[in-house]
Amino acid sequence: MLSFLHKYAKDYIFSQNGEEGVLQECIHRLNLRYGLAVEIGGNDGVFCSNIAYLLTHGWGGVFVEQDFDLYEESINNWTRRLIRESHDDSHLLRPVRHQCSRVTPSNVNAFVDHRCDVLSLDTDGSDYEIFKALNAKPKIVIIEIDSSYPPHVLAFNSDGAGTYRNTVELGISKGYFLLCHTGNLVFAANEYRESFPEIEGDGLSNAELYFNRAWLKAEVAA
Repeated sequence: MLSFLHKYAKDYIFSQNGEEGVLQECIHRLNLRYGLAVEIGGNDGVFCSNIAYLLTHGWGGVFVEQDFDLYEESINNWTRRLIRESHDDSHLLRPVRHQCSRVTPSNVNAFVDHRCDVLSLDTDGSDYEIFKALNAKPKIVIIEIDSSYPPHVLAFNSDGAGTYRNTVELGISKGYFLLCHTGNLVFAANEYRESFPEIEGDGLSNAELYFNRAWLKAEVAA
């Protein structure tokens, strides 16, 4: 919901639209001190990352990136960070895995399994179909959508990205409820609904409480 987003959104170091603050609140409510986070479309492991903040706080992590140069840069970024943080026991990092691969609906389950607690999907492409094909059920899922479409529109853009409506419908069908729209959609698994008592409705019939219409203006202006 917009109220949830406005209350908790915060970009500490890495994320772009408040996802770090939202995730921090989520893992607090789910009582997850540590876990495993996976980012598909990991870029350089730093730029606009939705999971890097968790990794700096003791979580295990996996970055999957199909661009080889970005993949190598991600390794270098986290190798330097591990060396730096190894001198400070209070922030000792766990090893971070990096894989160079193109993730598709046909192979996503080779990269994400039952051990994943937080999944971020940001391939600038077919995130909808990748999420649809996923067998595992992470506790929290962050998925990129094309926010240039109004929330009632059912469509896919030329890259295969879904809109707000069809991606919310997919999340519901897979056993999730919508927490907020940051430009991405942030879902939590249904079994944790009681931990978010302020969340109202399903995000479809009351989309105006969730969808940040500033994204429509931003896309048109671009």
